[in-house]
Amino acid sequence: MVMEKVYAVIDLKSFYAGVECAERGLDPFTTPLVVCDERRGDGTIIMAVTPYLKAKGLNNVMRKFDLPKGINYIFAKPRMELYIQRSTEFNALLLNYFAKEDWYPYSIDETFVHLTPYLELYKKTPEALIEFIIKEIYDHFKLYVTVGIAPNMFLSKCVLDLEAKKDPRFYARWTMEDVQNKLWHVKPLHKIWGIGKRYEKRLNKLGLFSMGDIAKYPKTKMKEEFGIIGEQLWEHAHGIDNTDLSKTYIPLDKSLTSGQVLMRDYTGDEVPVLIREMTDELCMRMRKNNLKAKKVALHILTSKPESTSFSKSMSLLLPTSGNTELYKAFMEVYKRFPLDGTSVRALHLSVSGLTNDPYEQLSLIEDYVTQNTKEQKLWETIDDLHERFGKDKIMRANALTKASTYLRRTTQIGGHNK
Repeated sequence: MVMEKVYAVIDLKSFYAGVECAERGLDPFTTPLVVCDERRGDGTIIMAVTPYLKAKGLNNVMRKFDLPKGINYIFAKPRMELYIQRSTEFNALLLNYFAKEDWYPYSIDETFVHLTPYLELYKKTPEALIEFIIKEIYDHFKLYVTVGIAPNMFLSKCVLDLEAKKDPRFYARWTMEDVQNKLWHVKPLHKIWGIGKRYEKRLNKLGLFSMGDIAKYPKTKMKEEFGIIGEQLWEHAHGIDNTDLSKTYIPLDKSLTSGQVLMRDYTGDEVPVLIREMTDELCMRMRKNNLKAKKVALHILTSKPESTSFSKSMSLLLPTSGNTELYKAFMEVYKRFPLDGTSVRALHLSVSGLTNDPYEQLSLIEDYVTQNTKEQKLWETIDDLHERFGKDKIMRANALTKASTYLRRTTQIGGHNK
Protein backbone atom coordinates (compact mmCIF):
# COMPACT_ATOMS: atom_id res chain seq x y z
CA MET A 1 0.00 0.00 0.00
CA VAL A 2 1.38 3.41 -1.00
CA MET A 3 1.74 5.77 1.95
CA GLU A 4 -0.25 9.01 1.67
CA LYS A 5 2.10 11.98 1.33
CA VAL A 6 2.19 14.53 4.10
CA TYR A 7 2.80 18.26 3.66
CA ALA A 8 2.71 21.12 6.15
CA VAL A 9 2.47 24.88 5.82
CA ILE A 10 3.92 26.73 8.80
CA ASP A 11 2.56 30.22 9.44
CA LEU A 12 4.20 32.68 11.83
CA LYS A 13 1.16 33.87 13.74
CA SER A 14 0.46 37.63 13.45
CA PHE A 15 4.09 37.83 12.41
CA TYR A 16 4.96 41.54 12.65
CA ALA A 17 2.98 42.00 15.86
CA GLY A 18 4.41 38.74 17.21
CA VAL A 19 7.97 39.91 16.62
CA GLU A 20 7.28 43.24 18.35
CA CYS A 21 5.77 41.43 21.35
CA ALA A 22 8.73 39.03 21.52
CA GLU A 23 11.14 41.98 21.47
CA ARG A 24 9.28 43.51 24.43
CA GLY A 25 8.74 40.27 26.37
CA LEU A 26 4.96 40.57 25.97
CA ASP A 27 2.29 37.91 25.40
CA PRO A 28 0.56 38.58 22.02
CA PHE A 29 -2.58 36.83 23.30
CA THR A 30 -3.07 39.40 26.10
CA THR A 31 -1.43 42.51 24.61
CA PRO A 32 -3.25 45.22 22.55
CA LEU A 33 -0.25 45.93 20.29
CA VAL A 34 -0.66 47.53 16.87
CA VAL A 35 2.11 47.72 14.27
CA CYS A 36 1.86 51.12 12.58
CA ASP A 37 3.76 54.38 12.54
CA GLU A 38 1.35 56.61 14.46
CA ARG A 39 3.42 59.71 13.61
CA ARG A 40 2.21 59.47 10.00
CA GLY A 41 -1.31 60.51 11.00
CA ASP A 42 -4.69 58.86 11.45
CA GLY A 43 -4.71 57.64 7.84
CA THR A 44 -1.64 55.44 8.27
CA ILE A 45 -2.14 51.76 7.44
CA ILE A 46 -2.20 49.12 10.19
CA MET A 47 0.44 46.51 9.27
CA ALA A 48 -0.50 43.99 11.96
CA VAL A 49 -2.37 43.52 15.21
CA THR A 50 -1.92 40.91 17.92
CA PRO A 51 -4.16 37.83 18.28
CA TYR A 52 -5.63 39.58 21.35
CA LEU A 53 -6.96 42.38 19.14
CA LYS A 54 -8.00 40.01 16.36
CA ALA A 55 -10.20 38.23 18.90
CA LYS A 56 -11.92 41.59 19.42
CA GLY A 57 -12.70 41.86 15.72
CA LEU A 58 -9.74 43.94 14.52
CA ASN A 59 -7.75 43.01 11.43
CA ASN A 60 -4.78 44.16 9.37
CA VAL A 61 -6.87 45.79 6.63
CA MET A 62 -7.44 48.97 8.61
CA ARG A 63 -6.19 52.49 9.08
CA LYS A 64 -5.40 54.11 12.41
CA PHE A 65 -8.67 56.08 12.45
CA ASP A 66 -10.57 52.74 12.24
CA LEU A 67 -9.25 51.55 15.63
CA PRO A 68 -12.06 51.27 18.21
CA LYS A 69 -11.87 53.70 21.11
CA GLY A 70 -11.45 52.68 24.73
CA ILE A 71 -8.41 50.41 24.31
CA ASN A 72 -4.97 51.41 25.60
CA TYR A 73 -3.05 50.46 22.45
CA ILE A 74 0.69 49.92 22.27
CA PHE A 75 1.87 51.37 18.94
CA ALA A 76 4.96 49.72 17.46
CA LYS A 77 6.75 51.50 14.62
CA PRO A 78 7.29 48.99 11.75
CA ARG A 79 10.83 47.59 11.51
CA MET A 80 11.09 45.72 8.21
CA GLU A 81 14.79 44.88 8.55
CA LEU A 82 14.04 43.14 11.86
CA TYR A 83 11.09 41.21 10.37
CA ILE A 84 13.16 40.07 7.39
CA GLN A 85 15.93 38.99 9.75
CA ARG A 86 13.49 36.94 11.89
CA SER A 87 11.96 35.36 8.78
CA THR A 88 15.44 34.39 7.56
CA GLU A 89 16.31 32.92 10.98
CA PHE A 90 13.00 31.02 11.08
CA ASN A 91 13.67 29.43 7.69
CA ALA A 92 17.28 28.69 8.64
CA LEU A 93 15.95 26.80 11.67
CA LEU A 94 13.64 24.73 9.46
CA LEU A 95 16.59 23.84 7.23
CA ASN A 96 18.25 22.26 10.27
CA TYR A 97 15.57 19.57 10.07
CA PHE A 98 14.45 19.47 6.42
CA ALA A 99 16.38 19.38 3.16
CA LYS A 100 16.15 22.37 0.81
CA GLU A 101 14.32 20.36 -1.88
CA ASP A 102 11.51 19.70 0.65
CA TRP A 103 11.22 23.33 1.77
CA TYR A 104 9.47 26.24 0.03
CA PRO A 105 9.13 29.73 1.57
CA TYR A 106 5.79 31.03 0.28
CA SER A 107 5.95 34.48 1.89
CA ILE A 108 7.77 36.33 4.66
CA ASP A 109 5.70 34.49 7.26
CA GLU A 110 4.66 31.19 5.60
CA THR A 111 6.73 28.19 4.54
CA PHE A 112 5.70 24.83 3.06
CA VAL A 113 7.52 21.63 4.04
CA HIS A 114 7.22 18.12 2.60
CA LEU A 115 7.11 15.97 5.74
CA THR A 116 6.86 12.47 4.24
CA PRO A 117 10.62 11.61 4.05
CA TYR A 118 11.19 12.72 7.65
CA LEU A 119 8.52 10.72 9.47
CA GLU A 120 10.63 7.57 9.32
CA LEU A 121 13.88 9.49 9.84
CA TYR A 122 12.72 11.11 13.08
CA LYS A 123 10.44 8.19 14.09
CA LYS A 124 7.51 10.54 14.62
CA THR A 125 3.93 10.91 13.46
CA PRO A 126 3.13 14.09 11.47
CA GLU A 127 1.48 15.57 14.56
CA ALA A 128 4.44 14.76 16.83
CA LEU A 129 6.94 16.17 14.34
CA ILE A 130 4.98 19.41 14.00
CA GLU A 131 4.61 19.71 17.79
CA PHE A 132 8.41 19.45 18.01
CA ILE A 133 8.88 22.14 15.33
CA ILE A 134 6.36 24.46 17.01
CA LYS A 135 8.30 24.16 20.29
CA GLU A 136 11.65 24.73 18.57
CA ILE A 137 10.41 27.93 16.95
CA TYR A 138 9.02 29.24 20.23
CA ASP A 139 12.13 28.30 22.21
CA HIS A 140 14.41 30.07 19.72
CA PHE A 141 12.36 33.17 18.87
CA LYS A 142 9.44 33.35 21.32
CA LEU A 143 7.18 33.33 18.26
CA TYR A 144 3.97 31.34 17.86
CA VAL A 145 3.12 29.46 14.68
CA THR A 146 0.07 27.70 13.31
CA VAL A 147 0.39 24.71 11.01
CA GLY A 148 -1.84 23.02 8.46
CA ILE A 149 -1.04 19.36 7.72
CA ALA A 150 -2.47 17.49 4.70
CA PRO A 151 -1.61 15.20 1.74
CA ASN A 152 -0.63 18.12 -0.53
CA MET A 153 0.18 21.83 -0.53
CA PHE A 154 -3.31 23.02 -1.48
CA LEU A 155 -5.07 21.06 1.24
CA SER A 156 -2.46 22.00 3.86
CA LYS A 157 -3.14 25.70 3.13
CA CYS A 158 -6.88 25.08 3.39
CA VAL A 159 -6.40 23.35 6.74
CA LEU A 160 -4.28 26.24 7.96
CA ASP A 161 -6.77 28.93 6.96
CA LEU A 162 -9.98 27.10 7.84
CA GLU A 163 -9.12 25.07 10.95
CA ALA A 164 -5.57 25.27 12.34
CA LYS A 165 -5.72 28.98 13.18
CA LYS A 166 -8.66 28.27 15.50
CA ASP A 167 -7.25 25.08 17.06
CA PRO A 168 -5.88 25.46 20.63
CA ARG A 169 -2.99 23.12 19.68
CA PHE A 170 -1.97 25.59 16.90
CA TYR A 171 -2.19 22.87 14.25
CA ALA A 172 -4.73 20.68 12.48
CA ARG A 173 -4.54 17.80 10.03
CA TRP A 174 -6.71 16.60 7.15
CA THR A 175 -6.50 13.42 5.13
CA MET A 176 -8.16 12.73 1.77
CA GLU A 177 -11.14 11.40 3.70
CA ASP A 178 -11.79 14.93 4.98
CA VAL A 179 -12.23 16.43 1.51
CA GLN A 180 -15.94 15.64 1.25
CA ASN A 181 -16.93 16.23 4.89
CA LYS A 182 -14.86 19.41 5.42
CA LEU A 183 -13.69 21.01 2.17
CA TRP A 184 -16.90 20.51 0.19
CA HIS A 185 -18.99 22.45 2.71
CA VAL A 186 -16.85 25.62 2.68
CA LYS A 187 -18.66 28.77 1.54
CA PRO A 188 -18.34 31.53 0.45
CA LEU A 189 -15.74 30.38 -2.05
CA HIS A 190 -13.31 33.25 -1.46
CA LYS A 191 -12.40 31.57 1.82
CA ILE A 192 -10.49 29.03 -0.27
CA TRP A 193 -6.84 29.72 -1.07
CA GLY A 194 -6.51 30.88 -4.67
CA ILE A 195 -10.15 31.90 -5.24
CA GLY A 196 -10.59 35.67 -5.31
CA LYS A 197 -13.91 37.49 -5.17
CA ARG A 198 -13.88 38.07 -8.94
CA TYR A 199 -13.66 34.32 -9.61
CA GLU A 200 -16.22 33.70 -6.89
CA LYS A 201 -18.76 35.89 -8.72
CA ARG A 202 -18.17 34.03 -11.99
CA LEU A 203 -18.54 30.68 -10.21
CA ASN A 204 -21.74 31.85 -8.50
CA LYS A 205 -23.24 32.75 -11.89
CA LEU A 206 -22.83 29.08 -12.83
CA GLY A 207 -24.66 28.06 -9.66
CA LEU A 208 -21.45 27.07 -7.88
CA PHE A 209 -21.40 28.29 -4.28
CA SER A 210 -19.29 25.69 -2.49
CA MET A 211 -16.31 23.45 -3.23
CA GLY A 212 -18.76 20.54 -3.32
CA ASP A 213 -20.65 22.27 -6.12
CA ILE A 214 -17.41 22.64 -8.10
CA ALA A 215 -16.49 18.99 -7.48
CA LYS A 216 -19.83 17.83 -8.91
CA TYR A 217 -19.64 20.15 -11.92
CA PRO A 218 -18.27 18.56 -15.14
CA LYS A 219 -14.53 19.04 -15.44
CA THR A 220 -14.77 19.69 -19.18
CA LYS A 221 -17.23 22.56 -18.63
CA MET A 222 -14.99 24.07 -15.94
CA LYS A 223 -12.12 24.05 -18.41
CA GLU A 224 -14.29 25.58 -21.16
CA GLU A 225 -15.34 28.39 -18.82
CA PHE A 226 -12.06 29.16 -17.03
CA GLY A 227 -9.32 27.44 -19.05
CA ILE A 228 -6.48 25.78 -17.14
CA ILE A 229 -7.60 27.58 -13.96
CA GLY A 230 -10.99 25.87 -14.20
CA GLU A 231 -9.38 22.46 -14.53
CA GLN A 232 -7.22 23.23 -11.50
CA LEU A 233 -10.23 24.41 -9.48
CA TRP A 234 -12.04 21.14 -10.23
CA GLU A 235 -9.00 19.10 -9.15
CA HIS A 236 -8.62 21.16 -5.98
CA ALA A 237 -12.28 20.54 -5.16
CA HIS A 238 -11.44 16.83 -5.24
CA GLY A 239 -8.38 17.40 -3.02
CA ILE A 240 -5.94 16.90 -5.92
CA ASP A 241 -2.74 18.98 -6.12
CA ASN A 242 0.29 17.55 -7.90
CA THR A 243 2.69 20.39 -7.03
CA ASP A 244 6.18 19.00 -6.41
CA LEU A 245 8.41 21.03 -4.06
CA SER A 246 11.55 19.46 -5.50
CA LYS A 247 10.88 21.02 -8.92
CA THR A 248 12.04 24.61 -9.09
CA TYR A 249 9.56 26.98 -10.71
CA ILE A 250 11.02 29.01 -13.57
CA PRO A 251 8.76 31.87 -14.70
CA LEU A 252 8.15 32.22 -18.43
CA ASP A 253 8.61 35.98 -18.31
CA LYS A 254 10.79 37.81 -15.82
CA SER A 255 9.72 41.20 -14.51
CA LEU A 256 10.66 43.83 -11.95
CA THR A 257 8.22 46.19 -10.27
CA SER A 258 8.18 49.36 -8.19
CA GLY A 259 5.03 50.70 -6.58
CA GLN A 260 3.83 53.02 -3.87
CA VAL A 261 0.59 54.10 -2.20
CA LEU A 262 0.83 57.88 -1.83
CA MET A 263 0.25 59.69 1.46
CA ARG A 264 -1.83 62.41 -0.25
CA ASP A 265 -3.57 63.14 -3.54
CA TYR A 266 -1.12 63.96 -6.36
CA THR A 267 -2.00 66.22 -9.25
CA GLY A 268 -1.19 65.14 -12.81
CA ASP A 269 1.83 67.43 -13.09
CA GLU A 270 3.37 66.05 -9.87
CA VAL A 271 3.28 62.41 -10.95
CA PRO A 272 6.20 62.63 -13.45
CA VAL A 273 8.57 63.34 -10.52
CA LEU A 274 7.54 60.01 -8.99
CA ILE A 275 7.78 58.19 -12.33
CA ARG A 276 11.35 59.43 -12.78
CA GLU A 277 12.39 58.35 -9.27
CA MET A 278 10.80 54.92 -9.63
CA THR A 279 12.32 54.50 -13.09
CA ASP A 280 15.77 55.22 -11.61
CA GLU A 281 15.12 52.51 -8.99
CA LEU A 282 14.12 49.93 -11.60
CA CYS A 283 17.14 50.78 -13.77
CA MET A 284 19.48 50.38 -10.81
CA ARG A 285 18.04 46.93 -10.09
CA MET A 286 18.41 45.93 -13.75
CA ARG A 287 22.03 47.07 -13.91
CA LYS A 288 22.78 45.16 -10.71
CA ASN A 289 21.54 41.96 -12.37
CA ASN A 290 22.86 42.76 -15.87
CA LEU A 291 19.32 42.89 -17.31
CA LYS A 292 17.53 44.94 -19.96
CA ALA A 293 13.80 45.41 -20.48
CA LYS A 294 11.72 44.93 -23.63
CA LYS A 295 8.42 46.21 -22.21
CA VAL A 296 7.14 48.78 -19.70
CA ALA A 297 3.79 48.90 -17.91
CA LEU A 298 2.16 51.57 -15.76
CA HIS A 299 -0.74 51.16 -13.33
CA ILE A 300 -2.48 54.11 -11.65
CA LEU A 301 -5.20 54.29 -9.00
CA THR A 302 -7.06 57.60 -8.78
CA SER A 303 -8.33 59.16 -5.56
CA LYS A 304 -11.60 58.55 -3.78
CA PRO A 305 -14.57 58.87 -3.83
CA GLU A 306 -14.59 57.74 -7.48
CA SER A 307 -11.46 55.58 -7.39
CA THR A 308 -10.59 54.27 -10.84
CA SER A 309 -7.80 51.94 -11.88
CA PHE A 310 -5.89 52.41 -15.17
CA SER A 311 -3.29 50.06 -16.64
CA LYS A 312 -1.38 50.44 -19.90
CA SER A 313 1.83 48.99 -21.35
CA MET A 314 4.18 49.53 -24.26
CA SER A 315 6.80 47.40 -26.02
CA LEU A 316 10.21 48.98 -26.69
CA LEU A 317 12.00 49.05 -30.00
CA LEU A 318 15.22 47.78 -28.38
CA PRO A 319 15.90 46.20 -24.94
CA THR A 320 17.38 48.77 -22.56
CA SER A 321 18.26 49.58 -18.95
CA GLY A 322 18.88 53.25 -19.71
CA ASN A 323 17.27 55.68 -17.27
CA THR A 324 16.45 58.29 -19.91
CA GLU A 325 15.03 55.83 -22.44
CA LEU A 326 12.82 54.07 -19.91
CA TYR A 327 11.62 57.34 -18.36
CA LYS A 328 10.57 58.55 -21.82
CA ALA A 329 8.73 55.25 -22.40
CA PHE A 330 6.89 55.44 -19.05
CA MET A 331 5.94 59.06 -19.74
CA GLU A 332 4.60 58.14 -23.15
CA VAL A 333 2.39 55.52 -21.48
CA TYR A 334 1.39 58.00 -18.74
CA LYS A 335 0.21 60.56 -21.30
CA ARG A 336 -2.29 58.01 -22.62
CA PHE A 337 -4.26 57.96 -19.35
CA PRO A 338 -7.53 59.94 -19.40
CA LEU A 339 -6.99 61.57 -16.00
CA ASP A 340 -8.69 64.91 -16.87
CA GLY A 341 -7.58 66.61 -13.65
CA THR A 342 -8.25 63.57 -11.45
CA SER A 343 -5.83 63.15 -8.54
CA VAL A 344 -3.60 60.08 -8.24
CA ARG A 345 -3.27 58.02 -5.02
CA ALA A 346 -1.24 54.95 -6.07
CA LEU A 347 1.36 54.29 -8.73
CA HIS A 348 2.89 51.05 -9.95
CA LEU A 349 5.65 50.68 -12.58
CA SER A 350 6.97 47.44 -14.04
CA VAL A 351 9.49 46.33 -16.65
CA SER A 352 9.24 42.91 -18.28
CA GLY A 353 10.63 40.81 -21.09
CA LEU A 354 13.92 41.00 -19.21
CA THR A 355 17.00 39.66 -20.92
CA ASN A 356 20.68 39.42 -20.09
CA ASP A 357 21.77 39.08 -23.72
CA PRO A 358 25.30 40.57 -23.84
CA TYR A 359 24.96 41.65 -27.48
CA GLU A 360 23.82 45.17 -28.41
CA GLN A 361 21.61 46.21 -31.30
CA LEU A 362 23.04 49.60 -32.25
CA SER A 363 20.79 52.40 -33.43
CA LEU A 364 21.59 54.18 -36.71
CA ILE A 365 19.50 57.16 -35.65
CA GLU A 366 21.10 58.15 -32.33
CA ASP A 367 24.72 58.88 -31.43
CA TYR A 368 25.01 55.66 -29.46
CA VAL A 369 28.57 56.02 -28.14
CA THR A 370 28.36 59.57 -26.85
CA GLN A 371 24.82 59.32 -25.46
CA ASN A 372 24.05 55.80 -24.22
CA THR A 373 27.53 54.74 -23.14
CA LYS A 374 28.22 57.95 -21.21
CA GLU A 375 24.88 57.72 -19.41
CA GLN A 376 25.53 54.06 -18.56
CA LYS A 377 28.91 54.94 -17.01
CA LEU A 378 27.38 57.86 -15.11
CA TRP A 379 24.70 55.69 -13.53
CA GLU A 380 27.12 52.86 -12.76
CA THR A 381 29.18 55.42 -10.84
CA ILE A 382 26.06 56.64 -8.99
CA ASP A 383 25.15 53.01 -8.18
CA ASP A 384 28.61 52.54 -6.67
CA LEU A 385 28.29 55.72 -4.58
CA HIS A 386 24.85 54.64 -3.35
CA GLU A 387 26.24 51.24 -2.36
CA ARG A 388 29.17 52.76 -0.47
CA PHE A 389 27.63 55.84 1.14
CA GLY A 390 23.84 55.47 0.97
CA LYS A 391 21.15 56.64 -1.42
CA ASP A 392 20.57 59.88 0.47
CA LYS A 393 24.10 61.18 -0.25
CA ILE A 394 23.66 61.77 -3.97
CA MET A 395 20.32 62.29 -5.66
CA ARG A 396 18.44 64.24 -8.30
CA ALA A 397 17.54 67.83 -7.41
CA ASN A 398 13.87 66.79 -7.77
CA ALA A 399 14.27 64.80 -4.54
CA LEU A 400 14.06 68.10 -2.64
CA THR A 401 10.72 69.09 -4.15
CA LYS A 402 7.35 68.74 -2.44
CA ALA A 403 6.21 66.05 -4.88
CA SER A 404 9.19 63.76 -4.30
CA THR A 405 9.03 60.69 -2.04
CA TYR A 406 12.67 59.75 -2.69
CA LEU A 407 14.19 60.60 0.70
CA ARG A 408 11.36 58.93 2.60
CA ARG A 409 11.64 55.77 0.50
CA THR A 410 15.41 55.50 1.10
CA THR A 411 14.57 54.79 4.76
CA GLN A 412 12.00 52.10 3.93
CA ILE A 413 11.75 48.50 2.81
CA GLY A 414 8.66 47.62 0.78
CA GLY A 415 7.09 50.97 1.67
CA HIS A 416 7.58 50.48 5.43
CA ASN A 417 10.21 51.67 7.88
CA LYS A 418 13.40 49.64 8.04
